[in-house]
Amino acid sequence: LSPGRRTLLSLVRRSRHREVPLRELQRGKTPPGAALGVPFILHDLLGSQQLLSVPTAAGPLLRLAES
Repeated sequence: LSPGRRTLLSLVRRSRHREVPLRELQRGKTPPGAALGVPFILHDLLGSQQLLSVPTAAGPLLRLAES
């Protein structure tokens, strides 16, 4: 679980404005280290409040939570 979390969080950190459309993460190839699957890890990160889901007209946008 931990390598998958780090992988997805690093994808969001490297993106512009530290936010990524949910659709983009679900469509993309599963990153190495995310053996449990992207949907499971996304739910885990949202539940632990490390990512925030922001509703937009184009669909949900995942934003890195301010720490």
